[in-house]
Amino acid sequence: MNELLSKLITDDDFERMRLELNAPNIFSALAVQRKEIRHSNFIGYLLDPNETHQLNDLVLRRVLRDIFNESKNNSRSIFDADDIDYSNVEIRREWRNIDILIILKEDVVVIENKVDSVDHLKQLSRYKETADKSFPKKTIHYVYLTPDGDNPQDEVSRENYINYSYEKISKIIESILSLYRNSISEKIYFYLSDYLSVLKRELLMNDPMNDLARRVYSKHKEVLDFIFENIPDQVNDFLYPLFEQAFKDAGYIIGSKSRTTIRFNTKELDDLLPRVGSGWINKEIFLFEIKFSDKNTMFEAIVPPGSQEIQNKIHEALKKSKFYKKPIGKKWLVLAKEKFEFLSIENLAEQSEDEIKNKIRQIVEQVTPIVSEYTNLLTSDAEVLSLKELKM
Repeated sequence: MNELLSKLITDDDFERMRLELNAPNIFSALAVQRKEIRHSNFIGYLLDPNETHQLNDLVLRRVLRDIFNESKNNSRSIFDADDIDYSNVEIRREWRNIDILIILKEDVVVIENKVDSVDHLKQLSRYKETADKSFPKKTIHYVYLTPDGDNPQDEVSRENYINYSYEKISKIIESILSLYRNSISEKIYFYLSDYLSVLKRELLMNDPMNDLARRVYSKHKEVLDFIFENIPDQVNDFLYPLFEQAFKDAGYIIGSKSRTTIRFNTKELDDLLPRVGSGWINKEIFLFEIKFSDKNTMFEAIVPPGSQEIQNKIHEALKKSKFYKKPIGKKWLVLAKEKFEFLSIENLAEQSEDEIKNKIRQIVEQVTPIVSEYTNLLTSDAEVLSLKELKM
């Protein structure tokens, strides 16, 4: 391994990549890379002719050319973007939850920005309804902005929203940097350059640095895989103990462990249910889980693979619950599912430990009604109670 590491650190490509990544970038320093709100803020700043960037309506005109050319409202064309009077344009951010709103004399543009997430149920329809009511005399254009120009999840909204991509935004910035290098301030030039680097490296993955990284990985796969396997895990080292302690404090029994999942049960179920399953280390046949991801905290009630008879008995008992969810799949039965978006790994650094502990307690409180009902149903069902004989 020492020999492999020495080859890595003396590789010119690796050194070139290290130097490039260490170059200062204001947007990387602010951890903007995958945060929708901060992208929306900067895009809104660039679109506003009245802002301090001194680009006037340059970015706005170019974006509107694309939008007018593709808008589902056919009253505008690509040429109209250059004829509009932008002296009284208004750019609003987070107006009634709409990410970016462009208000012109005769037109309004609604932009919903998604970086990693997708539109929620009827979210885009609500924004359309809000804009239609608020601007009844204006022509409204609806835009769904994603890194790759994806379609909205809501099929109805696809009829009203056009797809717009960060790829197009990056090309607009690239063009401005090339054509207007001598007429924009040095500070704005560096801002645009830094933002373009973040877009291409982090969202679009089409920067020369991405190709360089792939080349370095191909040459040094074994040592890099070893390094990746030993990276300190933020969840395992910080979040997991906090969650585990919170559930212990609430009187729950901690189940089979995982790096990114807290598994637990009530004492009543732990006493009742035999350990004859095949899905977890401790062979439990039913557990509640809290799963961590970069964006969400997910709660589930799970029956692992094992005896079909045992699965059926637990499944039938829990069908009576108002929290019951019909499971997808046959091996692992997920019989409850709740998502908590207010605690994301991505935002841990912005919160104090007390704030995080408080949010974890909130999660414990929110899952308690589900856990209690499932426990009552299982401990009062004759078929499930018969499973206790398997423990003897």
